[in-house]
Amino acid sequence: MQGIAFGPTIRLLRQAKGISLREMARQLGVSPAFLSQIEAGRQHKIPKARIVQVAEMLGVSEGYLLGTAKQIHPDVIDFLSETPEAAEFMTTAIRSGLAAEDFTRLREMLEEKRARRGGRAAAARAAKKAAASEGLSDYLDPSLCLTSVGVQNKERLFQRFTKMVTKKNKPVSAEMLLARMEHRERQSPTSVGGGVAIPHAFVPTLDRPVIGVFLLKRAVQFGPTDDDRVKTVFFLVGKEGAPEHHLPLLARIARLCSTPEFLEVLGKARTSRELYRTVLGWDKRISS
Repeated sequence: MQGIAFGPTIRLLRQAKGISLREMARQLGVSPAFLSQIEAGRQHKIPKARIVQVAEMLGVSEGYLLGTAKQIHPDVIDFLSETPEAAEFMTTAIRSGLAAEDFTRLREMLEEKRARRGGRAAAARAAKKAAASEGLSDYLDPSLCLTSVGVQNKERLFQRFTKMVTKKNKPVSAEMLLARMEHRERQSPTSVGGGVAIPHAFVPTLDRPVIGVFLLKRAVQFGPTDDDRVKTVFFLVGKEGAPEHHLPLLARIARLCSTPEFLEVLGKARTSRELYRTVLGWDKRISS
């Protein structure tokens, strides 16, 4: 495991799952002190069987666990650890298929901030401040907040959303946006549990991120299991090459959707206006 962020990745994923260090150590049959050494990066000789066991506990594949550990730069670890939405971000990353290029973009963003602001500490503070200050009110489009949306399946849902987005954002190609959302979905279904999905994609020629929310009449299947049936869908379209907006917004949406009380109130919205106000009100409430 030498040379990759295996231990810190385990820690972030464990926290995202809400598992205490002591409980995970108990289930793995090791001491909390030994697991703490692994998470701190001081223990590198880990048997393959143990890696498989850890991955199963965290609800990810062995390949995902090792791949994520290789992709995450230490600066990204610092960013996630210092950001309030870190656990929600990692949960979303697990389920919604954030790929290597997403982590690379985040690393590049931090390096740029470090160069501009002078020093790692300043970059970390700037990244933390940016993540905390990116409210959904700046990007949630009222015309993309719809209730009682009737669609047959995920494909028709994506087609409807991309058509609406590109009608208002003329430079964006509907075909490209649809292709990129479908590509992300093939990597891993973007359902995050609780009847919620957060499909997202990067596209060029977009001035600023776009967020939409659909409440569906009937649940549609986003993945192979019953847990992947979805009635609440948050869409996020980010500008290619600008993860400093996209990734914190994704974390913020994930944080909202991990709040059962919010989902209960949101599900009762009967009009687009009510849906829009509910999202913004709870976003402000949770982030305050």
